Amino acid sequence: MSYLEEWSHVEKHHSSSLSAAIEALKASTLRLPVVGGAKADAQGVKEAVNSAVDVMHTMASSMCNLLSKVEGTSSVVYELAKLATQEQMLLDQSRDLLSTVAAIHVKQCSLKTHLLQRKQRQSQTQW
Repeated sequence: MSYLEEWSHVEKHHSSSLSAAIEALKASTLRLPVVGGAKADAQGVKEAVNSAVDVMHTMASSMCNLLSKVEGTSSVVYELAKLATQEQMLLDQSRDLLSTVAAIHVKQCSLKTHLLQRKQRQSQTQW
């Protein structure tokens, strides 16, 4: 359950990081350094694109890491759901068996009482 409690914090942090990365990519690609006459500085463009590629590689690595964690969590949640279903079935069976045991107990008590009453009648008729 601690993973579920931490999820909100992790999600906010991830969302914030992703937003910052998007802004950094926009800044490095949309605001290319341009000198007079609308000519681009080739070195500046190269650095901006390289920076954007580096950020994308870092994001891809982070996303792969997060994906493996999510897949692991998904399989654990699936197993937990399966166990909960099995537990519910076993609880239903237990309830049914307890109901049967209670009915048998009532019948047993009734039969014992009936047997005692017959024995008492037999002993009274023998006197």
